[in-house]
Amino acid sequence: MFDQIEVIFPIDICHHQAIYFCEVGNMNSEFKRERTTTRFLSCLIFILCFSIWMYSQEKPIQIKLANSLEIGRSDLFFGSIASVCEDDEFNFYVLDRMERRVFKFSPQSKLLLAFGQKGQGPGDFQSPSQIVFTSQRELAVLEDLYYVSFLKKDGTFIKRLDLNGRLGLGYIGPDRFYGWIWRPEDQQQVMIDAENNILKTFHVVEINKFSATLPDESGRAVMFNYSHDAYVPRFLFAHSGDLSAVGISDRYEIVLLDESGRTLSTISRDLKPQKFSSSEKEHLEQELREFTKSKGWPDRVSRELIKKIPPFKNQISAIRISGNYVFVFMFATDITDNNSLSFVDVFTRKGEFLGAAQLKEVPIFISVNSMYFSRADEKGNVFLVRTQYSLQL
Repeated sequence: MFDQIEVIFPIDICHHQAIYFCEVGNMNSEFKRERTTTRFLSCLIFILCFSIWMYSQEKPIQIKLANSLEIGRSDLFFGSIASVCEDDEFNFYVLDRMERRVFKFSPQSKLLLAFGQKGQGPGDFQSPSQIVFTSQRELAVLEDLYYVSFLKKDGTFIKRLDLNGRLGLGYIGPDRFYGWIWRPEDQQQVMIDAENNILKTFHVVEINKFSATLPDESGRAVMFNYSHDAYVPRFLFAHSGDLSAVGISDRYEIVLLDESGRTLSTISRDLKPQKFSSSEKEHLEQELREFTKSKGWPDRVSRELIKKIPPFKNQISAIRISGNYVFVFMFATDITDNNSLSFVDVFTRKGEFLGAAQLKEVPIFISVNSMYFSRADEKGNVFLVRTQYSLQL
């Protein structure tokens, strides 16, 4: 995934100079050789400098993974791992969406406590999807449907907000939240306040990007939805400390926000999108057919949805923010190969580009010193892997 830069100018200069010296026959031969050598060296230096400049724009870096710890393999079992965060003492918290519980671990990965349950009372959860440690030194548990619960680090309940009608909630600041809304014609990515007022709309995805409307046997119009991350635009959000990032997967443009929702900077790169290979296209079509068959949908539904597969992949698969960096993950070079590497661009928290690296998988959370990965064993049991890492810039 590299910037497209076409080098024409230096080569043309050298070419024309060579012709020029061949055509001038009255010059002193020694003088001609000196002029030719001088200009050739100048041209060579220009190309070398230009190549160094091009290389510096990509700035290859290395992400080195070191010691790993596995949590949830023996004494403790997770139903699912939806989100992870760390507090200011390097304790880490695992949000189990299926069990509606939060597990707190020490920096040495020792279980300290667990809290939360399914319900609607104080400290209960229904559809928890994100957990963050806020700059107010509190935990915020955000649900897919409407609710934001604030708790102390020991799990003590503080308060709950009801942001009715807002989906996929995220934390931006004490009075700023992220979410998206359904409308009959589209989905909208929005920022809202604690009173549930929409303050800003970031991106919109038209419903025809992922749906087909066809008549059933009675002639009644029925909408069929199918969304694949590799090509249907997906809203992106990340948060850490006092910084949030908002984007959409089909373009390389990410807005960095402070806790008040004010734009600090915009991350963007002019990268050529990856084209689906024939094997990837076949894989997507087969996957779609199997999905529609499992739902009992008519065959014509899969045919209509297959028509919506574009020639190019989305550009960004995920965003992660650590205490020092912003990580922007692209899609794997081959989505059919589970071992295919993904490019990841690394920026400062101010949005300055540092370089590009590769990783085999996208971490569920990145802290200052650790990357957290959600994995599953051969029986489908999920567990957490906590891996120390370092950047070699």
